[in-house]
Amino acid sequence: MRQSTLKLALIGILLIFAIAPVLILGAVGTFSIIGYSNDVRMNELTTVSATKAGAVETIMSGYISDATALSKMDVVVQNAQSNDGAAKDAINSFTENKADIYDTLIVDTNGNVLISSKNVEQGSFEHFNADGMPVVSGLVSWEKYGFDAMYVCREVYANPDNKTGGKLGYICLIISPESDSMLMKALSGTYLETNAYFALMDNDGNMLNYDNSGSAKKSGEVDAALTGEKDSIFERTQNVADGNAQSITGKAGKYAYSCGVIPNVTNWRWVGIADSSTFTAFALKTNMMGWIAIVVMAVLAAVIAFIVIGRFIGGMQSMLKTMSNINAEEGLSSVRFNIKKGKSELEMIQASFNDFLDEVYINGERYRTISELSDNMLFEWDFHKETMYVSDNTLTKFDLNTEGATLSNGKFLDSLMPTEDAEKYKRDINTLLKNKSGYSAEYQLKAKSGANVWVSLRATCITDRLGDPLRVIGVMTDIDNEKKMELQLSERASYDFLSQLYNRSTFIGLLSSELDRRGPKKIGVMFIDVDDFKFINDRYGHTVGDEVIRFVADTIRKKVDDKGGIAGRFGGDEFVLCYIDQADVANLEQIAMDIIDELYLGYTTAEGMLINVRASIGIAYCPEHTEDVNELISFADTAMYYVKKNGKTNYHVYVPEDSSSGEYIDPEGY
Repeated sequence: MRQSTLKLALIGILLIFAIAPVLILGAVGTFSIIGYSNDVRMNELTTVSATKAGAVETIMSGYISDATALSKMDVVVQNAQSNDGAAKDAINSFTENKADIYDTLIVDTNGNVLISSKNVEQGSFEHFNADGMPVVSGLVSWEKYGFDAMYVCREVYANPDNKTGGKLGYICLIISPESDSMLMKALSGTYLETNAYFALMDNDGNMLNYDNSGSAKKSGEVDAALTGEKDSIFERTQNVADGNAQSITGKAGKYAYSCGVIPNVTNWRWVGIADSSTFTAFALKTNMMGWIAIVVMAVLAAVIAFIVIGRFIGGMQSMLKTMSNINAEEGLSSVRFNIKKGKSELEMIQASFNDFLDEVYINGERYRTISELSDNMLFEWDFHKETMYVSDNTLTKFDLNTEGATLSNGKFLDSLMPTEDAEKYKRDINTLLKNKSGYSAEYQLKAKSGANVWVSLRATCITDRLGDPLRVIGVMTDIDNEKKMELQLSERASYDFLSQLYNRSTFIGLLSSELDRRGPKKIGVMFIDVDDFKFINDRYGHTVGDEVIRFVADTIRKKVDDKGGIAGRFGGDEFVLCYIDQADVANLEQIAMDIIDELYLGYTTAEGMLINVRASIGIAYCPEHTEDVNELISFADTAMYYVKKNGKTNYHVYVPEDSSSGEYIDPEGY
C-alpha cells in the first residue's frame, strides 16, 4: 500500500513539476506561433496581392489612355461638334481592335448618344450625370446591352490640346468584364497554399472575380460580410492619387483580406481575399512537430525523474553507464540496456527505455525519409558535436562539402552566394544566434548547373534550458521561378510597352534621384517631340506610327547607353533624355543636332517605304535653370514648344522669356 501511495505521490509530483509546465509552455508557444504565422500569411497575402494590383493598374491605365487618345482625335471633335457621323469609321475600327471594349460611344453634353460602334445611337446615355462623369465607373446594369459592365469616360473639348473652346461631350468606352477579358485574366487564379484569390470591389459593393468565379457579381450576390466592409475599405484607402499608398488589412466574417487603391481610379479598390481559417490550420500543422518534441521531452523528463528516485544506487550507476555509452556514439545509438530477468521495476524501466530508444531510432529514420522525399531542403547544425547535417536533395542540387563547415565560416551556404548575399546571410545568422529565435530571408545560391537559383531560407535556433544554443535547423525552398516572375513584373511596370524606354513616373523618379546626388555637377534634359506625327499616323496607319515610335526610341537610346544617362517616353510622340556625363552635358546642343539629323535620315518600313522623321527638341539645364525636377522637365518642354512655333525641326535652349510669353499650356496637364 505504501509503495502504491509513494508511486502515486511521485506521479503527482512529476505531473505538477515536470510535465505540466512543459505542456503550458507548449500551449503558450502554440498560440504565439499561430499569431506569428497569421501575420506571416497576411504579409504574404498583401505582397502577392499588391503585385497582382500592378497588372490591374496597367490595364486600367490602358483604358484611360485609349479614351484620352480618342477624345483628341480630330474626327471625334468634329463629330461631337456637328453630329455629322465623321467619327463612325474610326470608332468602329477602334472597338474592333480592342477585345475588352464592347462598345465605344460619343455622347453630347446633354447625355444624347451621337455615335455607337454597336449602333445604339438613339436615346440617352443610360448612366449620364450632368454634374460630371467619372473617369472609371463602378459596375452598372445596362438595359440596352442586357448585361452588367463598367465604363471609362473622357471629356471632348473643341480645342483638346489645351481644353479650351468649350466642352462638346464625352468619349465613353463600355468595358465588359467577361472571363476572357484582359482585366478578368489579370484577376483570375489562386495563390498561396491558402487558395487566396484576387478581386475588385466598387463603391456600391459590386465585385469582379468574387470567389475566383471569373465573372462580375452585383452586391446582392456577394458575401454579406465582405459587402459590409465596403465603406470601411473605401474610407481607409482614400489617397487614390498616390500609387505608393500603403495597403490595409482586415477581417470580414470568415475572410481575411488585404486591399489598396488603383491610382486615378476612385470607384474601385483591389482586394486580396483568403479564408482566415486556413491561416490557423497552417499554423497548427506547422506547430505539430513542436508538440511531438514537447511530448517526447515530457516523457523523457518523467523517465529520468523516475530513475533518479530508483530503488538502489548500483542499478542507477549501471543505467548511467549505459546511457553514457549511448550518448558517446555519433548519430542514433545501437546500445541498449542488458535486461536479465525483466521483473524488477528497474529492469522494467530499462526495458521501456530500450523501447523508447527503438522508437527514437524509428523516428530518426522517419525524419530522414521525410527529408529525402520532401521538396524542401534541410540542414541542421549541432553546437555540441560541431557537426552539420544536410539532406540528400540539398547535396544533389548544390555543390556542398560539410567537412569543416559551420553556419557562416565561408564553407557552407555562404560559399555559394554572391558577395552581397553572403554578407547579408552572415548578418542574419549572427542575429539569429544573438536573439536565439527564428528568421526567414531570400538569397541566391549557385547550383551545380552553374545557374544562380533563388531560395527562401527559414531557420530557427533551439536552446537548452539555460538559453544556450543546441541546434540551428534550417529549411530551404526553391522559389526561383516565382522570384524571377516577380522581378519581371516589377521591371515591366517601369517601362513603356511600345518603346521599351522608361515610362513617365519611372523617368521622373530616376531624374529626381540624379538631381539629389549630383553635387556640383551639371545635368541636362532634352524634351523631344516628333513633328507632324499625326500626319504619319493618318497617312501610313497606326502600325507605321508604332514603328516610328520604336525608331525614335532606338535612336535616342543610343545617345545615353553606357553613359549613365536616362531615356524615357512620356506618351504619344513625346520623349525625354537626361544627361549626367559632363562631356555630353557640355556638348548637348551638338547631340541635339545629331539626333535631328539621324532621325531625318529615316528608316525603311517592311514594305520598303522610306520615312524621314522630323523632331523638335527643347533643352534645359540644372542648376542653371532650376533644381526642381518638375520645373526642369517643364522648361525643356517649353523650349521645345518654342521650336514648334518657329518652324519646327530644330532645337532651342530654354530662356526665361519662353515662359513669360504666357502662350504655352502643357497639353498633358490633365
